[in-house]
Amino acid sequence: MTKYKTYREVRNTFSPESQKRIAARAEQIKEELRILRTVREMAGVSQEELAERLDVKQPYISQLEGRENITLSTLVGVISALGGSVDIVINFPEQEPVCFAEIETVFSSQLNEN
Repeated sequence: MTKYKTYREVRNTFSPESQKRIAARAEQIKEELRILRTVREMAGVSQEELAERLDVKQPYISQLEGRENITLSTLVGVISALGGSVDIVINFPEQEPVCFAEIETVFSSQLNEN
C-alpha cells in the first residue's frame, strides 16, 4: 500500500528560503482573491464612503474585505452600492451558457417582498 505524504512533510523537504517564498506567494494570492477590496478600489471608493452608502460603520467594511468567503447577496449589495451590476454566467459542458444579467434586480425584489 502506498503511503502518501502530508503537505507538511513535503514542505519540510524544501529549504527555509523556499518555504518563505512559498508562504509569501500564498499570502499574495490570498490578498488578490479578496474580491470586495479589489472591486472597491477599482471603483475608486474608500472604505468610509462605501460604509456610508451601505449605512454601516467602516470597520464592518474592513471586516467584509478580510473574509475569504462572502455570500452572493453581500457581493451584489456591495457592487450595487458601488454603482455596478452583477451578471452570472453558468457553463455546462456541451451546452450554451446560461446568463443571469443584472442579478441584483432579483435580490432587490426579494428584499422588497419581505
